[in-house]
Amino acid sequence: MRTKHLLAGNWKMNLGPTQARAYARQLKESITPLSKTDVWVAPASISASAVAEELKGTSLQVGAQNVHWAESGAFTGETSPLFLKDLGATFTLTGHSERRQFFGETSEATAQRTQAALKAGLEVIVCIGETESERVSGKTERVLEEQLQPVLAGLTAETATKVILAYEPVWAIGTGKVASLKDIQETHQHIQKVWASHNLPGSAVILYGGSVNPTNFAEILALKEVHGALVGGASIKLDQWLELIKIAEATAV
Repeated sequence: MRTKHLLAGNWKMNLGPTQARAYARQLKESITPLSKTDVWVAPASISASAVAEELKGTSLQVGAQNVHWAESGAFTGETSPLFLKDLGATFTLTGHSERRQFFGETSEATAQRTQAALKAGLEVIVCIGETESERVSGKTERVLEEQLQPVLAGLTAETATKVILAYEPVWAIGTGKVASLKDIQETHQHIQKVWASHNLPGSAVILYGGSVNPTNFAEILALKEVHGALVGGASIKLDQWLELIKIAEATAV
């Protein structure tokens, strides 16, 4: 079980190689020593090598926003998990709502990508979340179960320790809307029940994501069901990212 808070920054399609290297250098030079918080960043794939090179030797971990399920082959535009390992990545995201929404990725494909990443020795942040209409119509739990089932079914006691879940209600991503503390707590509790129903060891590490910022983060992180955050826009704004890290470090048990 992870004993530290985890803050993962998803830079999305922002910061090309030159900008990403400069930002990583600023982050490296500005961050204070951490003992209770792990900080991970997921730059665009084209920028990952520059960021990994810049952050080499620090405690900051570099990962990817997506990964393919094959080690190599005729898969134009995709990235092998072995390529990620080669450039120094330690983790990847899978199943992000934007991949599902804009590129038609299914939960089964998310499971395939997750398995390939785990086989390559990467940790994986598996993203799940419902749309606003699904929440309003009372389908949140069913949707999350459907998204999780293919992923969890493929895990073993060993590989489960390398998987982190990120609950990101789709309606809260980049909108400024944030799920209520009650909704976050109850949803994370349900996710734990789904994890347990697959006879996986321990409990799941669950991050919250969706318009997280320095104003709302402390109260979200105070929930015992929340182990950290997957952050989008605020992770590429240095002042906000440093403040989030500061909050995570100050509130860690």
